[in-house]
Amino acid sequence: MARRKNFKRRRIILSNTFNLIRENGMDNVSFQMIAEKSGISKSLLQSYYPHKAKLTDDVVRNILNTLDEQVKKFNPTKEGNICARTKAFIYTVAMLGIYDKGLKRIISEVFSSNETLDNWSSMLNSWVKENQIFDEDHFNLNEVEYGIAFVVTGVGRLYHDSSRFSLSAEQLADYATSSLMYSFLHCNQEQVDKALEAGHKIIKSIDIKAIHNAIDTMFDEDKEIVC
Repeated sequence: MARRKNFKRRRIILSNTFNLIRENGMDNVSFQMIAEKSGISKSLLQSYYPHKAKLTDDVVRNILNTLDEQVKKFNPTKEGNICARTKAFIYTVAMLGIYDKGLKRIISEVFSSNETLDNWSSMLNSWVKENQIFDEDHFNLNEVEYGIAFVVTGVGRLYHDSSRFSLSAEQLADYATSSLMYSFLHCNQEQVDKALEAGHKIIKSIDIKAIHNAIDTMFDEDKEIVC
C-alpha cells in the first residue's frame, strides 16, 4: 500500500512540476512552489527528488515517451522506417512548440545552455537505449550516441532561434534527420531521400491536436508514466 501511495504522489509531483514549468519557465519554478502545489512539505518533496534536475528530467522523459507512442500510432508499419519515424518525431516536437507557447517554453529552455544541452543529450541517449529505438543489429550504437549529441546541439540552436532562421517544422526535421543518417548512420543519399519521403507521409497523417491532448493528459491516473 505504501509503495502504491508513493507512486501516486510521484505522479502528482510530476504533473504539478510540468504545469508550473509550462506556465512559468524552468528557472522560475522552485522546489517550494512545487511542494506547495502538491500539498506536501519541501523536505518530503526532496525525499522523492533530491535535485531539481532529476525532477525536470523525469518530466521531459515522460514527454518523450508520450510523443513516441503518438508518432507510432500514425505509423503502424514498423519495419525499416526508424529514420522516417525520427523525422516525424522531430517534426512533432517542433509543431507542438508552435501550437502551445507553454510547451515551446519548455523545449526552448532545454536548448538554452551548454549544461542543459549536455543533460538533454545524455537523457535522450538513455531514452533511446531503454526503448531500443535503434537496435545493435542495424546500427553502431556508439555512432548513434555521437549523432544524437551532434543533432541535438544543431537542432537546439535552430529551434531556439527559429524566428531568426524562419525554418518550418518539416525543414528542421529534414536537416536533423539527414545529418544523423548521412554523417553518423552512414546512409547514402538514396536512403536519406527515401527516409525523408516516408517521414513526410507520416507527417501528413499526424493529428497535432490529438498529440497535444496526449501531452496534456500524460500524468492522468490511467496513463503509464516514467519516474
